[in-house]
Amino acid sequence: MEYPALTRNNLMGTELQQLLLEEVQKHCDFLRPKFKGPLPQWDAKLGYFFKVVFLGNNLAVEFTLDERDEDISCYISRVINGQPVAYFAIDPQGRRVRGRLSTLLLARGIRSRLFTRVTSLPLKDRIPIVIGDYARMLKTYGQMVLDDCPEFLDVEE
Repeated sequence: MEYPALTRNNLMGTELQQLLLEEVQKHCDFLRPKFKGPLPQWDAKLGYFFKVVFLGNNLAVEFTLDERDEDISCYISRVINGQPVAYFAIDPQGRRVRGRLSTLLLARGIRSRLFTRVTSLPLKDRIPIVIGDYARMLKTYGQMVLDDCPEFLDVEE
């Protein structure tokens, strides 16, 4: 499958953002065809922040890269009107609408080691490992996500 290239012509992404997109494509193709994507998103105001989204009918899987904080994350969010919800974690009605995949799995009782130790590695070397870890989490513990079941977010953290 041909994926959109992240280049200066269409997204003005950095080398690390290109790497994130490539690794998400490599590790997370199993999310398709149930989820639409990967959909790269870049905000000119936050040039250091980049997101790759897989969009389902009820849930979105969002892989994020914050180059400033050197953070790679995976969030699960509710989809409303065909888009991931705009609220970060809790909506005005007090309902969870987004959460980190690893935190949600812990809240669901998963106690296995979820991440490979990468603290001493540079960000460029951590990206493939962490994206691989998130893909493994989804495959091993995320059946509700893979089934596009919004109740996955209904947890107490």
